[in-house]
Amino acid sequence: MSSEQVNRILEAEKKASEIEQEARVKSDEILANAQKQAQKDYQEALSEARKRVAALYEKHKEDGSSSNTANDAASEKAAEKLRDDAEPNREAAITAAMNILMGRN
Repeated sequence: MSSEQVNRILEAEKKASEIEQEARVKSDEILANAQKQAQKDYQEALSEARKRVAALYEKHKEDGSSSNTANDAASEKAAEKLRDDAEPNREAAITAAMNILMGRN
């Protein structure tokens, strides 16, 4: 009977070793899949962040552009007003400049 018990113990140890090996393989598969999923999630998050940055950049660029357009329009309007205000004095200014250049006071 003792050889029968030894055989059963050896068989149990062999089965335990097989189960342990299967568990290691399954564990490696789970880790590999988790690593792939983590890499995929990271790439998706990075891509989304890049899209958001690009959208913010475009929005800022558009806001700046419309702000510049508004500033340009306001500047042009102010310059036009100065030209209009200066027009009545133009002839007098030209005459005064000519008199100074010609030595007339």
